Amino acid sequence: MSRYLITGFEPFTTGQGLKLTHNPTGKMAQGIADRLEDARAAILPVAYRETRPALEKLFESYRPIIWLGLGYAPHRSKIDVETVALNLEHATSSDNAGERPTMRSIIAEAPLAYRSRIHETSAVEILKCYDLDAQVATHAGTFLCNQSFFVGCHVAETSDFLKVGCFIHVPPLESFEVLEKALVELLRKEAQTVFKKSGQSI
Repeated sequence: MSRYLITGFEPFTTGQGLKLTHNPTGKMAQGIADRLEDARAAILPVAYRETRPALEKLFESYRPIIWLGLGYAPHRSKIDVETVALNLEHATSSDNAGERPTMRSIIAEAPLAYRSRIHETSAVEILKCYDLDAQVATHAGTFLCNQSFFVGCHVAETSDFLKVGCFIHVPPLESFEVLEKALVELLRKEAQTVFKKSGQSI
């Protein structure tokens, strides 16, 4: 069992038609994991048929207590701490495998939506302490960021190991180092909260 799992994504083409050759969330995930004890990092594929099983395999292999998913949003200007994961796959442009689903459930037997298990306002306050422009966002869309967010929330609701599943959208930044440090603090505080509730020591 690992304490933390942090995931990013491979490059993709945005809904606005921007073809990315680099996705900073992969390097960010590793940078965050390197700053934490007992943490794993991974890069997820951007394909509806591949992302869910890849993430579920990571959960099964590492059985993390806390999962943080990172998604790159080149069209956004603020760091978005996502609140709601929707049980919906719907794309205006194709994924990296050429698939474009329409109004399809992610997990047929699951609820329509889940709410993140972190306190979004507190998370934003931590990020702002590092002079980062962050806000609470409603939901993570219906592309692969949302799919992974929903899968993470579903595992948190149905497993005996994952206590926190959360997702943050990252905009373009000159440097991601400060954000990495802020997210390390956020994850450590989440771990403290989890262990305090369980009556265990960190």
